[in-house]
Amino acid sequence: MMELLRKINWRVALVWGLLFVAMSNSFALAEEKLSPEKAYLSDVYKNMMDVNNLHYDVAIKAETPMGEVKIAVNGEGQEKPLNYQQDINISFRDVKNKENTVMLKQYIEQNQGNLVLYSLSNEKWIKQIVPLGFSLNKELSADEKVSARMDMLQLMKSVKLKKETPSYKYMEITLDSMQISDAIGAVVKLDNAQDKDMVRAFAVVRLGLLAAGDIKYNIKIDKATKMVKEIDMDLTAPIQKGAGLFLEIANPKDRVNIEDFLTKSTLNMQIKYSKYNQVDPIEIPQDVRDNAKEVKPADKAAPKKSEKILL
Repeated sequence: MMELLRKINWRVALVWGLLFVAMSNSFALAEEKLSPEKAYLSDVYKNMMDVNNLHYDVAIKAETPMGEVKIAVNGEGQEKPLNYQQDINISFRDVKNKENTVMLKQYIEQNQGNLVLYSLSNEKWIKQIVPLGFSLNKELSADEKVSARMDMLQLMKSVKLKKETPSYKYMEITLDSMQISDAIGAVVKLDNAQDKDMVRAFAVVRLGLLAAGDIKYNIKIDKATKMVKEIDMDLTAPIQKGAGLFLEIANPKDRVNIEDFLTKSTLNMQIKYSKYNQVDPIEIPQDVRDNAKEVKPADKAAPKKSEKILL
């Protein structure tokens, strides 16, 4: 699987709004004639591939029968060395209309094949190590950059110009959920070392994608620089459709409540990018490194003798 992910680097993740990444060279679009809209977007992505650092603001809002949740992430990222610093503000209003707030500060760095996260919560720094197995800031060759761009365009069923002003283009992108599902399937099939739990998880994701249908989102492009300024996604419909698949296997007595919750809930996300290649170098303070307490994932408890018999 890691070989298939060799062309994922932080720029590819950036282009996908920190959500979507290309799945290796599963596609072949280089010979396809691009529509004018896709050709324009290809030029934009080419520029985005040259980003070395930037500022980003992420806003996520969910409204549910149980209350409202807002998440704001303001941060900066750089490629060499791969470092992020960000402030996270989570506010939620419960059914009694009481507002609660959680604030976090984070530094993130890449250490060989791991992501190392330093988080400040309740005035204490904690350290978490997340294995990746591949490098997010690996330098891509010119051919690999072109191939990654083509892969991303292939995942798009359509690109439409919605509006244009003297300064900006507003485009609607429709992702092909079947193509994404097939790409995930190809990754799992070719990865003989994949554990069974992960295979099952990928299978559920594929089913959810197919049930959700095609995913649409909007981008705002600065015409002068041909760079993405904003990404807006309304994830309400895809989540409702995708989750509907699992209502069929849910406990019958819970289905009505689950369906009511989903139909009355909304989820929206917006990402704004700025200060392309203008961010000051990001460094993790030494006192953070020295004082952070490492938190490791709990080991799976060995099954008892009686449990082994049941298994």
